[in-house]
Amino acid sequence: MELQHYEMESERLRFRRLRADDFSLVAPILQDAETMYAWEHGFSYEEVVDWIADMLRRYHEDGCGYFAGLDRETGELIALAGPLTEHLDAETTAIGLGYIVRRDLWGQGYGTECARASLTFAFEKLDVPRALALIRPDNIASLHVAAACGMKPVGQLTKQYRGKELPHVVCAVERAAFFAEPDEEPGQSAEVEETAK
Repeated sequence: MELQHYEMESERLRFRRLRADDFSLVAPILQDAETMYAWEHGFSYEEVVDWIADMLRRYHEDGCGYFAGLDRETGELIALAGPLTEHLDAETTAIGLGYIVRRDLWGQGYGTECARASLTFAFEKLDVPRALALIRPDNIASLHVAAACGMKPVGQLTKQYRGKELPHVVCAVERAAFFAEPDEEPGQSAEVEETAK
């Protein structure tokens, strides 16, 4: 039996790289329009296939991408999450974070757990001094997740996607600030969730 390698771990989850044959694993999340509200559509069959292929490319070229977040006890898929290379403009890239939590599990703190695991990976394994989150302005839950991770708004960015302009708030945190003792209010992180992108 092949031993599974996990890229990231958190309190409740282990994260592995996606494989080319993971369509049936990720499609229920990516094809759900409500879950994918930050993209403004659920993915088609072809878009799921292309998305997996893009993650495999990212692993090879960037050393990171969305990973499958699996429940430590049951092995079921809870979320897709990980650090991502973001193109801020034609010449500038940065490490950002992305996470997509299964919709029936929203409100249980998985968004913050995924974000923190992704930031830890970015700072410890990718050795970046700062990490970003690009969040739609009306995605209040993800703005709360970013704040719970010590991220602060530092600007705005408009992404072109499927012929549309999608505005994003750029949040950032420095390595030292992320690893400093948190000033978190009790229960703050468990109340916020969902999808960052």
